[in-house]
Amino acid sequence: MEICAAMEKQFTETLGLNTAAIGGAGIERIVRAGMKRSGVADEAAYLNLLSTSPEEFEHCLEELVVPETWFFRDLEPFILLKQSLCGQWFPSHPGETVRILSAPCSTGEEPYSIAMTLLEAGIAPRQFLLDAADISRRALCAAGRAEYGKGAFRQPLTAAQEAFFSKTPRLRRVDEAVVRTVRFFHENLIDPGFLVGYEPYHVIFCRNVLIYLTEEARMRVLANLIRLLAPDGILFTGHAEVSVLLQNGFTAIRHARAFACQRTGESRPSDMKPVAIPGHPAVLSAPPPTRSSPPTAAVRERVMPIPIPQTATVGALHAEALSLADRGLFDEAEALCRRYLQEQRPHADVYFLLGLIHEAARRSGEAEECYLKALYLGPDHYETLIHLSLLYRQQGDGRKAALYRRRAEAGERRPDGTVSP
Repeated sequence: MEICAAMEKQFTETLGLNTAAIGGAGIERIVRAGMKRSGVADEAAYLNLLSTSPEEFEHCLEELVVPETWFFRDLEPFILLKQSLCGQWFPSHPGETVRILSAPCSTGEEPYSIAMTLLEAGIAPRQFLLDAADISRRALCAAGRAEYGKGAFRQPLTAAQEAFFSKTPRLRRVDEAVVRTVRFFHENLIDPGFLVGYEPYHVIFCRNVLIYLTEEARMRVLANLIRLLAPDGILFTGHAEVSVLLQNGFTAIRHARAFACQRTGESRPSDMKPVAIPGHPAVLSAPPPTRSSPPTAAVRERVMPIPIPQTATVGALHAEALSLADRGLFDEAEALCRRYLQEQRPHADVYFLLGLIHEAARRSGEAEECYLKALYLGPDHYETLIHLSLLYRQQGDGRKAALYRRRAEAGERRPDGTVSP
């Protein structure tokens, strides 16, 4: 379809997405939905509408960008942030205000997690400035509401973190004192004018973005990050993106599973080197968690099989398997899960984790099978419902995507957290 090719071109120019990510089925689904929404039955007429109506194109863009984030995602970056600011930055910058940026910020979980980390560490609001930016107006509106369902919480909160929320029968709301510390901006990260005129930031969170972009867009984003990051500033990124930064004037910070680099003060946009990230085609969704980024085979390491004690818990297995996956050891992570299933018992969380591992390795068929097994064991497994919905959405199966999304939303609406089978 000519209209699909035209829309794909617009998405690439606007978002910088690798065209392999968008795919014919996903684009056609967005086109059909747009034509139905606007009441335009003729493809040529709808193509004209797309080219003349920024509002219609933004509707389509919102269909493409699927938020997938949660509070304190991956945790270690927030631990490193606290250690760096309290142990180094504030002692060497007495009386100054630390400037922090989260981009893209999606629906707000990351910037709010940053704010909570700072407040919990005893850093007063007057001591930090926290900005957050995203291209999705829908996501920014959700961030402004600051109300979140179960999908925003993938790990237990500490008592100190819980104190930053108030509860309703089906949602948690971020405390207003936290909300006031974040400034949200509607901005496009690949635009050369991104936050032009703003003072440099001492810390930037920009995680798992570069791997989903064309090389041209990747270099434009990197130029923006170098321009906006203060000398000796810290950039939190994804593990597969560290190599790009190391070849463009950054040094890695050694902290397990934090994936952060520091600007040396010498890196400049004009010095950037184009660096490919093999094995990382973009996908039709917002940047996924770090564990969903498979590295190249050349950097994979081998480890000895890990024994599973008879007293092993699913939580311990989850942590160990994620640790292996974060290092690119997907085969080892899968083997660990399968040995647990053989030696212990079937468990929805283990099949869900297997599904994540298969998705990271681009094995969508195996991922679907594991997700369905997880739902057989736990029909109300929220994370599985969400990931299965996203998987079907990427495959262009809107009916199944909507079905599992509705089941997940039904679980959020019921006070006991259960859903109908």
